Amino acid sequence: MNTPYFDQLIDDFGIWQHTKNQQILRQHGYALDDAARGLITCLVLDKMNQASVLFEYLEKSYDGTRLYGFAHADRTFFSSPASEDATAQAVWALGYAWHLGFQKARATTLLQALRPKILNAQYVRGPAYALLGALYIDRELADQLMAKLRSFFVGTTSGWPWPEPTMTYGNGILPYAFLRYGLVTGDKSAIRDGRKLLAFIQQKCETNRPLGPVGNEGWLPKGSNEPPDFAQQPIDAAYMIWACVAAYELSGNQSDLVLAKRWWQWYEGHNIAKTRMYNPQTLEAYDGIERAKINDDSGAESNICLLLSMKMLETKKTV
Repeated sequence: MNTPYFDQLIDDFGIWQHTKNQQILRQHGYALDDAARGLITCLVLDKMNQASVLFEYLEKSYDGTRLYGFAHADRTFFSSPASEDATAQAVWALGYAWHLGFQKARATTLLQALRPKILNAQYVRGPAYALLGALYIDRELADQLMAKLRSFFVGTTSGWPWPEPTMTYGNGILPYAFLRYGLVTGDKSAIRDGRKLLAFIQQKCETNRPLGPVGNEGWLPKGSNEPPDFAQQPIDAAYMIWACVAAYELSGNQSDLVLAKRWWQWYEGHNIAKTRMYNPQTLEAYDGIERAKINDDSGAESNICLLLSMKMLETKKTV
């Protein structure tokens, strides 16, 4: 896959976080979560030199007790610790690298150091991300993370099976984690719960509107059937594609693959802006849909989500 735009976002230190009019905004520096998902992307696309850069970025982000979330353009790290989500995404990337035999010993060392952090997560997405990495390397850890993930759903109801009072961002990662766990372990309850969450998100995202992510202009509070239309982001469409592909891997049913392709059509212009969300020549991905127009900035997250979605649809395999 020829990815000239994505390639220019990665230098010899990390992956730049944000751009404006195709120009890198160096003042925004680098982010750990981008490096983690970027590492997965580079490994999937067989970009080994760039994968080495991003693997080393993860190592450099660790100060002996925690990971740093961001680095300045001068390659010094912010003193504040990484978020739970970013730390857990690093675990996902390290687990996938380990699985491929990429820097296996070094990945093992850093994973062991991060293990206590991920088991003490306070928010629901952290265990989901970390579970995706643990499934490759440590069944006991994966089981513990699944138990942690399930604990967030205690007290949910059939009318609102969501573990938070508001649906916000990256919602599809939750059914994706349940389905990937079911795919690897054969756990039928995880598969059932993953499908239930996937159907719930799907229903909310196409009620009285064209299919598309929950917009970030207010998000979707419990009890509402009208998700905001604007500030739709590629991460949400991508995670739904991944979850649908995982469902297809489990079932082999074309209906799951059709749903994944419907979400891909959001990228192709079947969205409220009626505009393609990437450049087909350079595979430059745009950052989202604002009020009646697209945000044609093109940061690391958007490009990672586009490329991984394309590859998963091509191979019909998840990571």
